Amino acid sequence: MTDEGTRATWGLMMSHLQGGLGGVRWATRSVGHVIGTRQEAAQALHRHVLAFEPKHPLNVVRRTVYEDGDGYLVIAEGLTQTFEYGFRLSRVVHDTRPDAPPQPAAPPPPFAPPAAP
Repeated sequence: MTDEGTRATWGLMMSHLQGGLGGVRWATRSVGHVIGTRQEAAQALHRHVLAFEPKHPLNVVRRTVYEDGDGYLVIAEGLTQTFEYGFRLSRVVHDTRPDAPPQPAAPPPPFAPPAAP
């Protein structure tokens, strides 16, 4: 475990259900990497989650973002289906291809803060 001030490479991870004719499975992938402190990476993850626009459902009726421990849960409700996306921060501790730098996190598009209820 690293302390809060230690710089490291952090993966911004997204999990979601993925599937088709072969069945449905829970898939996790990196949406980018941040080199910095845990706090810097957590801030990048937060910005990414707020700007996240899911591919599914096609017509989002409602999108709710929940803080879930150290990560986030995004519920995207469509006209006929609801999809969930999990986001978390993971520190890279080993990489079999250290010569291939990890993909940096793309800066999220600007977003408007959520309207007050």
